[in-house]
Amino acid sequence: MQVRRVFFSVLVAALLPVFLGPIGCVHRRPAPPLPPLDSVRPVAPAGEYRIQSGDILRIKFAYHHAHDVKLPVRPDGKIALDVTGEIQAAGLTARELEQEIARRASETLREPEVTVIVAELAQQKVYVGGEVRAPGFVAYRPGLTPMQAILDRGGFTDTARIDSVLYITPGEEEYRALRLDLTDVVEHGASEPVTLGANDVIYVPRTFIGDAGTFVRLYIRNLLPIPTRVGLVP
Repeated sequence: MQVRRVFFSVLVAALLPVFLGPIGCVHRRPAPPLPPLDSVRPVAPAGEYRIQSGDILRIKFAYHHAHDVKLPVRPDGKIALDVTGEIQAAGLTARELEQEIARRASETLREPEVTVIVAELAQQKVYVGGEVRAPGFVAYRPGLTPMQAILDRGGFTDTARIDSVLYITPGEEEYRALRLDLTDVVEHGASEPVTLGANDVIYVPRTFIGDAGTFVRLYIRNLLPIPTRVGLVP
């Protein structure tokens, strides 16, 4: 038995370099081409569903049925209940929203028990505009990246500045603009730094954008469904 173990160990040690190849040479391999749409690795794994603007919520109070309600999440991500006032719902899970409503409602109701059901999902989309071959909406899906959204709209035009792509995402009080350099993604198949959310906007300019927030305010604010205030993500 001991002889067999020694023989197996020697055999593995001899064959391992054949299968793995010279590790020291990995960095000299040519950069891979841009991966196909379905194989791009998402930055963040999909987790428990988080409420989005436009979702229809059914909110039930176990012992206070007069306060039961069915209502949509507003475009700003908030809902308004008579026993709590306005609450930021977008971005929370149903369980987190239940806890927040119960906490706020406890100021006027005795030991409220709350159930939140996402009755209907909003029609979730991402808008892709600017220097892409077919500007328009892309159906949102968890893990969607800017490059995937751009490829869904036909890819870049010849005049696109891939080093200055604008990623515009809604915040609680304003939309925020972030400039993305997708050069390594296009040329080397690098992983993307962000994934998109529902109602985000990707805008591909034809010139370099130095100040993303100013560009949005001056040039595309009136072309997209975004609020007046636009900040620059640090």
